[in-house]
This record gives sequence, C-alpha cells and structure tokens, in this order.
Amino acid sequence: METALILPGLIIFSLTLVIFGGTIIRFVKSWTHKYEASPSHSKMIEWAAQFNHKISPILISIAGPIGGLLISSGVGTHLKYDEIYTPVNHDHFLTIIVLYAVSAIAYWNSILFNEQSTPIIKSFNILGMAQGFILCIFLAIQLGPFSLFGFIPVIITFPLLCPYLFSLLLFIEIRKRFYHFKKELDEEDYIYDSLVLEKVEGIITNEKVENPLIFFLLLPFVALQQAILLLFGQESMSIIKAFTETTTYTFSQYEPPPHPGTGHYLCTIASRGSTWLVKPQRKGIRGGKEIDVNRQLMIANAFEEWLEIHTPRFHRFLRSNYNKVGIPLNNFVQAKWASNLFFILMKPWEWFFLVWLYIFDKNPEKRIQKQYLPSK
Repeated sequence: METALILPGLIIFSLTLVIFGGTIIRFVKSWTHKYEASPSHSKMIEWAAQFNHKISPILISIAGPIGGLLISSGVGTHLKYDEIYTPVNHDHFLTIIVLYAVSAIAYWNSILFNEQSTPIIKSFNILGMAQGFILCIFLAIQLGPFSLFGFIPVIITFPLLCPYLFSLLLFIEIRKRFYHFKKELDEEDYIYDSLVLEKVEGIITNEKVENPLIFFLLLPFVALQQAILLLFGQESMSIIKAFTETTTYTFSQYEPPPHPGTGHYLCTIASRGSTWLVKPQRKGIRGGKEIDVNRQLMIANAFEEWLEIHTPRFHRFLRSNYNKVGIPLNNFVQAKWASNLFFILMKPWEWFFLVWLYIFDKNPEKRIQKQYLPSK
C-alpha cells in the first residue's frame, strides 16, 4: 500500500523536473532566437517539448500562482502570527495580486492574440510582461533558498518554483516580441521624414542594444495601477510593505514573534490521515491542547529535541525555514487523502530520524516515548 502511495509522488517529482528543465532549455534557446518547439524523431522528446510549450506555461503562470495564493491565505488559521510567515503580507495581498494579474493577462494576450492586436495593445503587453518579470524576480529573491521546497514531490509545493519559472517565460516572450518587431522594421525599410524617428529605429533594430527605456516607461504604468488600488484601501507603499512586513524571508523586517510554533507541521498533517494508516498510539499534549500522537510524530519531535540540545544554531535555522513551509501547509491541508499522502512521503524521513537517534542518543526509545507527555 505504501509503495502505491509513493508512486504519485514520484510522478509529480518527474513532472516538476520536466517543467523546470524544459523552461531552462527554452530560456537558453531564446538567446539564439529559437522560440518554437524543435521537431524530434524521439516521441518522448517530442512530447516533452510540446508539454513545455503548451502545458507548462499554464501550470507556471496560472495554476501554480493560484495554488500559492490559496496556501498563503490558509484555510482555518490556527496561529496568531500565521500571516507574517507567508512571503507576502496579507494586508497588501491585493496589490501583488493585481500587479501579477496584469502581467499574466499581458503574457497570454501576447501569446494568443499578438497578430490581431493594435500597437497600443502590443505596448501594453510589453509593459505588463516587464512589470511581471520584475515582480517575479523580487518574489524569487524573497523566497530565496526556501524555493527548493518546490521540488518536494507534492503538488502544493510547486508554487514555490513559479516565480523563477514565470520570470524566464516572461523574459523569453519579451525577447521574442522585440525580435519580431525588429524583423518587421528591417523588412519594411521605412523612410522617415523625422531624423528623431530614424534615430529611434536605429536604436531598436541594433542587435547590440537592449532597450532599457521600457523600464522607465514602467514607472507611470505601475503608478497608475497603484493609484487605482488606493481607491480599494491599499497603501501607497503597499508594493514594498508586501515584502517587508513579513518575517524570516529575504526582505523581511519583522523579527519572528515569540514562540512562533513548535509543531511538526508535516507530521501533524499526516496524523490527520486514516487511522489504519497513521496508527495513532495515544493522546498527547501540545500547547495546552490534547492531540493524537503516532509513532512518526514522536520520532520527528525527538529528533528535533536532539538537534536543539546538541546543535542549537542549526536548530534555529532549521526551525525558521520549517515554519515557513509548515505553517501554511498545516492550515491548508485538511483532506484525509492529502494527509495520507504526506504520511507516506514523510516515511523516509521518519526512518532517517530513527536511525540517527539510535546512533547518537544513549536512550533513543526513552526520548521518543516521552514526547508530548505532560511536563510534570
């Protein structure tokens, strides 16, 4: 049964690698102006290429961010400080959502309707995609090494990779549009009465010059959106505060609140699973509340206790990063099937923790069995 439940995790992990690797390959090819899927005699390579050109952008730009939004919002918030453990502060969510939505609309409009679009709409697309590129870069920096959790073979961690991947897709599409625009100008060979226009064309069509002017045009474009957002209760500095009014992330300015949580969130998720699978052994006490305790949860907590005693600095670093992924997931994952899957995916870690304790702890079973017992 456990093998059957591990299989979906392996499939998800494999698809994640295909999406990640395929996006990197597309980015590299864009530097040689190869924007379409290359034909191949191998059916597997052909499938992967088509998947990365047609399905991956949907997952990266739409499905992944929506999933990340749901996880960040949380379902059934349990802790007072949950919202500042998310990479974007909840009070300024609307600003980031609008800026991202505009960039996603511009991206898909450029892909699907560029030939039918007017020059004004094409300009909007370029500005929107440039805006999204910068936003995704800041999101990626905000997440930092924490994004590696995106490779965990669970669907709901995939959004952590989306800022990186979508920034690459936006960059590719911007380069593609400028490349085709330059080709059109070269083919038409316009003759201008104005020396200024002629000079502008020379700058645009020069392969050695990348157009930085677009980023100056972004300032009024973003300012207009921010002015509209003020009418909906957002602050003038919401773009900045969305990143800074958080904790433990790259741009965070808040110190972690006292006792931010000492739970093994992934194991707690797993303990909500089917009784026949997770096998609860007894009741325990955590934070003054009674909880069901199984073997996996006790082993994980015993391992953390060992780390806290013997490697306090590493433990603080590990706990800080664990809170980032654990708190939102703990709030989001409520379904029994998802808890069952998490229980299985945590099995290898459970075995690792157990072996570690038996090697480095004098009384491993005593440490395990005392977990979540009343302090007295």
